[in-house]
Amino acid sequence: MDPVIAGLGWELQRHPLFAALSSAELGRLLSAAHSIAVPSGKQIFAQGDESDCLYILLSGRVKISVFSESGKETVLAFMGENEVLGEMGVFDGGARSATAITLQDTRALRLSRADVIAFLERNPAVSLQIIATLCNRLRQTNVLTEEIATLHAGPRVAHALLRLSEVYGAEDKNGGVRIEIKLSQSNLGAHAGLTRENVNRQLKMLENEGLLKNEAGIITLLQLTKLKALSES
Repeated sequence: MDPVIAGLGWELQRHPLFAALSSAELGRLLSAAHSIAVPSGKQIFAQGDESDCLYILLSGRVKISVFSESGKETVLAFMGENEVLGEMGVFDGGARSATAITLQDTRALRLSRADVIAFLERNPAVSLQIIATLCNRLRQTNVLTEEIATLHAGPRVAHALLRLSEVYGAEDKNGGVRIEIKLSQSNLGAHAGLTRENVNRQLKMLENEGLLKNEAGIITLLQLTKLKALSES
């Protein structure tokens, strides 16, 4: 087995999809994996594609988006190291429900649907972890849909930033929370259901009010309490 793949076991056992596995069981699953490299700005898979595999991210950053018939993009999530994508279609055999596009040069492990299904048949306990993970993602999508349908621009942006800070936030030396993703205004807008121009306007207002700092797409939240209050208004 590739030494890089072999060294992933401990990290992946912290992921909900793999937490029920022993080191030996996880090692057997990873032995069937193949590593891939995808440059920044490229699709890993597209909405409507055949679901023939899932991916475990080793490095880089990926956005998961859905597109309307008119081409409007909604970003459902941003994903990074040790996260799993593309599992839904692998488990139900349906087409890809979303598009995965790299935001940085990305390395991943590819596991074929046949290998994953065979593994689950040998390890049925893992299915409960999978169900829980998929239900959590469905809840997150429902929350995002509700926000887009009911909230004004300011609360939407505040919600999106707070949501990202929970997953990718790191406290800085001044007590702020730095979101460890470089976000373009277009991607943030697609995540909040807003145009780039509207996001630009909202970010400037929040920065002028001292609620955040935006340094070339790296956003630090300075006033979490006030942002939470705005998100609920």
